[in-house]
Amino acid sequence: MKYSKDFTDKNLSKFGDSLVNFLFSLALSEYLGKPSAERVPNSSLAIALDRANLLNYVPSRTDKHGKGDIAEAIIAYAWLEKKINTDEAVNILKANFTPDITHFVRKKEIIGIAFGELLKVIKERLEL
Repeated sequence: MKYSKDFTDKNLSKFGDSLVNFLFSLALSEYLGKPSAERVPNSSLAIALDRANLLNYVPSRTDKHGKGDIAEAIIAYAWLEKKINTDEAVNILKANFTPDITHFVRKKEIIGIAFGELLKVIKERLEL
């Protein structure tokens, strides 16, 4: 099945929200060696878009929530189109975690860096 490459599609971003949080929770659980469930902040996804040089897919005057939606849609689209799978995404995230992933303040940046690396791989595979 082919999916729309419209990264402003709200249904794609809603699906992406669930997928992104699942991937992050799975990667974090494996990294910490114990079950962990956390949500990915929109500010981290905004950092990730910037690090992957994907801000050209973000409409002007979009806030960090909107940027988070775009990042989620891109990740969802890549996963649905089988350009990346769950195991590979989790491994990319884990490889970019540092001990600061559990720090109250610094974890947003670490999450952004990790998702930025995931988005770089996706960008290349989707030829964005």
